[in-house]
Amino acid sequence: MSKPNKALLLVGSPKTSSSTSFSLGNSLLLKLEEKGLLIEREFVYRLIRKEDGQQKLLKKVDDADLIILSFPLYIDCLPAGVIKILELIRDHRKLLLVSKKQAFTVIINCGFPETQHNFVAADICKIFAKEVGFDWKGALTLGMGGFIAERGLKNEGGMVKNIILGFDIAAAALTKDDVIPEEAIELVGKKVMPYSLYTKMGNLGWILQAKKFGARKKIKNRPYL
Repeated sequence: MSKPNKALLLVGSPKTSSSTSFSLGNSLLLKLEEKGLLIEREFVYRLIRKEDGQQKLLKKVDDADLIILSFPLYIDCLPAGVIKILELIRDHRKLLLVSKKQAFTVIINCGFPETQHNFVAADICKIFAKEVGFDWKGALTLGMGGFIAERGLKNEGGMVKNIILGFDIAAAALTKDDVIPEEAIELVGKKVMPYSLYTKMGNLGWILQAKKFGARKKIKNRPYL
């Protein structure tokens, strides 16, 4: 495959532009733009519901040289909307006489502190790429996704320096049609803060949400016992 000219970001979170998936995917996409690639963004959950939206998304995929799928982990797997679009791409490509090679990579984040929760989902995406004939470039995965959310990487300072550096290395490789180096994968997967601190922040978040909805005194209820 020649060097890619056009990169497409597919955001697979129902939260669309206010999601961690968008923040991460867009950060990598902008680095590719800096290196001269044409870029496009599409939100899976905005297009998946109707036939015309599905066809628009499939055409974007057909036109891209590099497809980046960024999504959150849902119970060790892909969100339903993401599974749906991958099935549509698979069925669509069975009807095509594919004349060009297309690169495919994923960015997966989870709310758990540990990165390894994403590994099964990454393997699923690798199998998908092989089945439809995409050139698999690797998976960038990380835990503590709730820390980033819509704030993005630029607004988080030194705590996400490893993610930013990993994306720099990944973008350089993808621009040359290379597989993402292991160094980039390891950097992106490093924890951004101690596990104990992340857990405390998460617990505080649940308490604040419970208070907001008048359920602070009910937070420890176990109604199904």
